[in-house]
Amino acid sequence: MADWQRLQARLPLLDQHQLQRMEQELGAEVLTRLLRLFVEDSRQQGEALQGAFAERDQALMARCCHSLKSACGSYGALRCQYLSEKLEQSCHEQDEEQVESRMRAWQQALAETLQQLETRLHAE
Repeated sequence: MADWQRLQARLPLLDQHQLQRMEQELGAEVLTRLLRLFVEDSRQQGEALQGAFAERDQALMARCCHSLKSACGSYGALRCQYLSEKLEQSCHEQDEEQVESRMRAWQQALAETLQQLETRLHAE
């Protein structure tokens, strides 16, 4: 197993401390609205990334990953942020094998992250 795979597996999907800080600073209602927007935007950007992956457009994939990396970092989606960075790097290097494996890992991390967020949003 590659180093990036071991590291990403140890990263939490969501940084609960960051979400708590955001809730304290913004209030629960504002955070809930922002998280709903993040979920929606992540789905849309994920679909764009999936389309670029299907087309083997690594330049577009790298741009999508760059945006996702920033958004994920803002909301404490640590594993997705890390994998977006690694996938972006692989796209710039045009390493087909790494792009393939990192894309699969990123898709799984996004699905699990969105699942956690939706569970949290439905509980509120």
